[in-house]
Amino acid sequence: MEITIVFLLLCSACFYLALPSSHLRVFFLVENKNRTDALQLCKDKNSTLTTVYKEDFHFIGKLLMQKKKYRVWIGLSRTRDKVTTWSDGVPFTFNASVVTLGIGDQICEAMDKNTWKGFSCSDRIPFMCYNKADEYILIEKKKNWCQAQKYCRTHYTDLVSISNQTQNQEVIQMGKNRTFWIGLLHDEWEWEDKKCSTLRDWLLPPSSRPSLNGSILVSLQKNSKLQPNRMSSTANGLCSKGNTRIRMINQTLTWEKAFDYCTENHKVLLWINSPSDQEAVEQWLNHTGVSGPLWLGLRQSRLFGFWIWANESSSKVVEYNKWKDGTAPELPLSHHCGAIAKEDDDYMWSDKDCRLQLPFLCEEDMN
Repeated sequence: MEITIVFLLLCSACFYLALPSSHLRVFFLVENKNRTDALQLCKDKNSTLTTVYKEDFHFIGKLLMQKKKYRVWIGLSRTRDKVTTWSDGVPFTFNASVVTLGIGDQICEAMDKNTWKGFSCSDRIPFMCYNKADEYILIEKKKNWCQAQKYCRTHYTDLVSISNQTQNQEVIQMGKNRTFWIGLLHDEWEWEDKKCSTLRDWLLPPSSRPSLNGSILVSLQKNSKLQPNRMSSTANGLCSKGNTRIRMINQTLTWEKAFDYCTENHKVLLWINSPSDQEAVEQWLNHTGVSGPLWLGLRQSRLFGFWIWANESSSKVVEYNKWKDGTAPELPLSHHCGAIAKEDDDYMWSDKDCRLQLPFLCEEDMN
């Protein structure tokens, strides 16, 4: 890893990775409106009503409680009637499922000891992918269905689909009598941006749910559960933009080890490419009670003195910045790694000795 970082620092002009001006996910509220108008206000700001993931729910709850907004529109709505779809979009023609979809349910199909069986999509089990050569690959890592879908689409082609009895037997054979996700989803609900989230924490139990039509309001006064409301109801809209999630790792490591941790477990040690990205980080730190300093993906060339955002396979020279005192630390007096802190609510960047052990921020793509 040391050799990789040194090479990138010397060759950052050769490995320029163009990213959108805003890539980190940032949240904001629009004024009290019905759902249709709230959605349009989000779109006017190049965003959409938020897809809520279990990984973000605690943070979003704190954000809304601080602003004393207890009921907000999010991006979930019932758009389909008892729809069953394969992840890769192939027609649903072969059926060995016995799933009965209840009101508000989201059920994902697994192969359970050679038989199709429905599970809550939030369950974490192994899964099977396929590649372009129609080879089946059993992944032993335990993930929820949406995470499994993302993994298969990133590393292979998609979660496995089954179109006939021959394929069904091949999947069973490759599954080694295990329980694992296949690519079948039973869900009448969709998020506005078409993303995949297993969040379905309804306020009412299945036996007490009315017909859940329309979009969803979150009521934070009642354990942050999902509560259906009429489209004509009024509430603030929770908008978001950016496709990359911030992950705060409350473990103290050197910059090098933090870099390796983020690369292995998420995507990369966090980059900040724009004012919107900086706003996303400030929002996160402001609502998580973490003051810092925390490592960022900032590294300085010891030879040339310029600062870059480091990655294993690419790098980007720092353009937007928020350095303390308004000036990038310069050789020979500077330390060579960068961090951010909430000190005095200024969220400035500073150079630190790379050997210090600090908590750090990773980023990861959302599916």
